[in-house]
Amino acid sequence: MSEDRYVINSVLRAAQILKAYSKEKALFTNSELARRFGLNRSTITRLLYSLEKAGFLVRDQRTREYALTHWLFRIGNVYISQTDLHKEAMPLLERLASSCKETVHLAILSGVKLLYLDKVEGPQSIRIASMVGDTNPAYCTGVGKVLLAYLEKKDLDAYLNSVHLKRYTPNTICDADDLKLHLSRVRERGYAIDDCEHQPDVRCVAAPVRDKDDCVIASISISGPEFRMVHEKIEEELIPSIKKTASRISQRLGYLEKA
Repeated sequence: MSEDRYVINSVLRAAQILKAYSKEKALFTNSELARRFGLNRSTITRLLYSLEKAGFLVRDQRTREYALTHWLFRIGNVYISQTDLHKEAMPLLERLASSCKETVHLAILSGVKLLYLDKVEGPQSIRIASMVGDTNPAYCTGVGKVLLAYLEKKDLDAYLNSVHLKRYTPNTICDADDLKLHLSRVRERGYAIDDCEHQPDVRCVAAPVRDKDDCVIASISISGPEFRMVHEKIEEELIPSIKKTASRISQRLGYLEKA
């Protein structure tokens, strides 16, 4: 017997509404959502009213736009805190941020986007503007390039067929063939550098995190402003540090280093 009989369509629609929100589109009117999901206005109004009553959405009385509330952030943090990746990585990320005095991130691929699972701030007054739960393009960030570099060929081709390689800075790699070549070098070296490719004044260095099956499941990075993240410091200090920390996290997850 099909389990579809247990499905409540209104719950599915409410979940679709919540999933429509993103960093790029953080506000919706009921008309916009009705058009997006092909629903009539009365149906979308009832769904939005219910989500508002549940505390997941809040409506601006002036603009009539709906925004997410802190409850989604709290629920997301519960998920993150329960994952082995978070538990095993966080002590080492804190140690890395303290030693290198820059911001450290832990990220995974979520669809075609990069998703930040954890962030540890460095002690510097000038810091990186990012938040846990933020998403960014993968092809022009250090953590993202690491994750793309270890995809199977068919998965990388599928990714490249589904994204537009937008130019964010003069250093952004916007040609698919050039990006493939770059990613092959990332894989050979075991680390990636974002040389002001997503934000014009920010550099980062990133390395892969593996699980017990030798699969790259996440990446970590050290990020900072260009004037502090000079190439000599990256080469002599940060690359060895990020690779060592990524290796230690991987070992905590059951990965065995090859002899």
